[in-house]
Amino acid sequence: MEDKFLFSNTLKWNSGYQATMFFGDKASFEFATPPEFHGPEGFISPEELFVASAHACALTTFIARTKKAGINILSYESSAEGTLEKVEGVRRFTTIVVKPRIKTDGDKETVKEIVKQVEQNALVFNSMKTDVTIDAIIE
Repeated sequence: MEDKFLFSNTLKWNSGYQATMFFGDKASFEFATPPEFHGPEGFISPEELFVASAHACALTTFIARTKKAGINILSYESSAEGTLEKVEGVRRFTTIVVKPRIKTDGDKETVKEIVKQVEQNALVFNSMKTDVTIDAIIE
């Protein structure tokens, strides 16, 4: 496997605080500054995408780790919440908490260990200054 990968997208400003993001032939979506920062209602914001990126990475890393361990996922549903606040005069995300409810055919202690590995090694988590934690319920 290579050690360097490139991921890209393009965007086009539409008007005001709103634009469209394009991911080649895969997908596109409109986004805007959130209403909390004078953007229009009804659009996904960069702040939501930031939290969603960590949230999605938690799942995909969990899938990879359970697959490697020979554990089948029976169900996985989760929510995520990011806290944005001023720190030393600058707004930034200080925490993101991912809260999955997980059912597998594996031993609960092994699954707990995998969750811990995800929390410590997920690629997107490790690329953020934000403290990302996983508060899992394992059934």
